[in-house]
Amino acid sequence: MTSSKIIFNSKSLAFNDYGKGFPIVLLHGYLETNEIWNNLAKELSKKFRVICPDLPGHGKSEYHENQTVELMANAVNNLLVHLKIEKVFLIGHSMGGYVALAFAGLFPEKLSALCLFHSNPYADSCEKKIMRLHEIELINKGKKNLIIKTTIPKLFAKAFIEQRKMLVVQSLNIALKTSKKGMLACLLAIMNRPDRTQVLKNMKIPVLWIAGKHDELFSYTKVLKISKGIKHIKTKVLEISGHNGMLEEPDKTLQLLNNFMESNNLKEAEKK
Repeated sequence: MTSSKIIFNSKSLAFNDYGKGFPIVLLHGYLETNEIWNNLAKELSKKFRVICPDLPGHGKSEYHENQTVELMANAVNNLLVHLKIEKVFLIGHSMGGYVALAFAGLFPEKLSALCLFHSNPYADSCEKKIMRLHEIELINKGKKNLIIKTTIPKLFAKAFIEQRKMLVVQSLNIALKTSKKGMLACLLAIMNRPDRTQVLKNMKIPVLWIAGKHDELFSYTKVLKISKGIKHIKTKVLEISGHNGMLEEPDKTLQLLNNFMESNNLKEAEKK
């Protein structure tokens, strides 16, 4: 694995690069960094090339003024151009899924396949926007760490928290590294994102949509309902996961991704 940076819009964008072969890009969520993918990336890199950027405002990547999910998607595209990668399998977790869908709308020709991982295509509801504005207000009042310490445990299934406390603590420590300005930039980007339901429904590529049965942020039943009857979308539910399946069910997550890539001949796509 190598770690490096590029400059995008005069700001640094950090990324990790693993392995060789057909390229996969893993996009982390809000209050995460590319560290969240470490174990999964190492396993996938046994067969594939895996690129894990720190999205703007997180990890070692700088935030941008007036940040949007479209800007983050453009950052990912600039990274691919820099690496001379023409087509990828793009996997987005939570906020990373919003960025992945924005990328799909902007650069559809660069996608071989897409995976929404504990994510959805909807814009924020009015209620959700009010919640985010309240979070922004609290951050500006100096309560950033309190918000993080309250939020992170809610991302895991309750049974998992009791059994694997150290992984929850690790996720918390990663989140606490997020700067105040990084949090604010990403919250505004998330809050102002448009609905991309039609982008998802109109895709001409295979889509894997993974949900957690115990996800408190977005119900798996909604995933099943939305995707019903759409042939290019394959849905899978992680039975014991909340919002962080790559940590809660890493072996099952790896199996789902490998099976999806094999069934869609993504390895062969590199050779054409």
